[in-house]
Amino acid sequence: MLAAALRLLLPLLILTGFFMLSDGVKRSDTVVLLSLYSGIFVLLWFWIRNFNSLAGILLIGILARLCFSFHLPELSQDFYRFLWDGHVQQLGINPYLYTPNKLIDLVGFPDARLLVEKMGTLSAGNFSNYPPASQQLFKLAALFNQDQLMDPIVLIRFIYLIADLLIVFVGISLLKQLKLDPAYIAWYFLNPLLIIEGIGNLHGEGLMVCFTLISLVYLVQRRSLFGGLFMGIAIAIKLLPLLFIPLFYKYLGWKKFSLFCLSTALCSACFWLPYWEGSMPSRYVETVDLWFTTFEFNGSLYNIVRALGYQLKGYNIIRQLGEITPFVVAGFVLVFSFLRSNRTPASLLKSMLFLLSCYFFIATTVHPWYIINLVFLGILTGYAYPLVWSLTVFWSYNAYGAEGFAENPYLQFVAYLVVYGTFIWELVKEPLGEHFQKPNFFSTEFSPISSR
Repeated sequence: MLAAALRLLLPLLILTGFFMLSDGVKRSDTVVLLSLYSGIFVLLWFWIRNFNSLAGILLIGILARLCFSFHLPELSQDFYRFLWDGHVQQLGINPYLYTPNKLIDLVGFPDARLLVEKMGTLSAGNFSNYPPASQQLFKLAALFNQDQLMDPIVLIRFIYLIADLLIVFVGISLLKQLKLDPAYIAWYFLNPLLIIEGIGNLHGEGLMVCFTLISLVYLVQRRSLFGGLFMGIAIAIKLLPLLFIPLFYKYLGWKKFSLFCLSTALCSACFWLPYWEGSMPSRYVETVDLWFTTFEFNGSLYNIVRALGYQLKGYNIIRQLGEITPFVVAGFVLVFSFLRSNRTPASLLKSMLFLLSCYFFIATTVHPWYIINLVFLGILTGYAYPLVWSLTVFWSYNAYGAEGFAENPYLQFVAYLVVYGTFIWELVKEPLGEHFQKPNFFSTEFSPISSR
């Protein structure tokens, strides 16, 4: 009787939590925001461990996303820049060549000044950093922004919903290839971080993961041509999958790896070429460089180094660190590409997870939606720390309090202590993924973590 009641009550509580988050909770409402999010996470953990089924996963996941159907994003200003970039493209202007501040007095389209005002001074004063496939999506959305700002938002959400559903079915296919239970998809499709940051705040990580996942399905089968095609699309949505390409060298062998790289490059070129003019390449590189040398938010190891810099130098050493960070990242790529075997799907997936984790460990900026990239890799490898991180990274919204922006170093310390503690435990002892799933969810017989 109690089990039957909980089976019905837990989904209702989970959906109520999502509805409350979509119903006017602002990022300055710190206590309410973080309490609701953490509560949903705990309820999901209990439901997944005791009651999950594929039908239940799909039903709850879809209904949770529908809660945000007509929600104006409150936690992120980025979507205003998305629409701006889309509108300037409708006018025939390359979004990589001009900042919004330079164009605001020269263009006229619906809500132009509102978009610039709402996107914030930081975005308005810099060139666009969104890759070309994302720009095409923004251009499409701008067509629908005539009288109602909500119209293009609903369109983008619909496309992201389709991508999330594709992830479910393609993900199940990949899980079966790896001899894993299809219900493993629960912690991705139901993850509050993906739902709130993807559908709610319109960040495109889920769309990128969709095409990366399709690419992985082909690459696990060593089908380089189609693997490269879909990897090229993923890179054209977000640049992050570029880090993964060298990891496939040992797995594919040099002939198939060469075909994979060629296919990826040609697909990417098809997206980039329409925008490739004048000073666009140099300006785009300068914009990307800002993430290493200027922007800083919710870093972990970087914050420690920065604090030491203040002690030793008396000023913020982010620019000096930014100059060497790309070389450190390149070093990680080389280590995980050539010092690990990467000859089995298990080893390859673990290299992808650890490489991306190291990148975020040293990053100057770790926005909550960045960790979406780690969640599916954690599920495929049996590691729990990406799921833990998908909980604690959301706590970084405490920086946007009622009195203005100010990061809380104590809460930040606790959040990363939990993440690093879980990470180190799993490296030393064993992965803890089973504690997020039904008993024996990651069994030794089926889990890729048993393969070295």
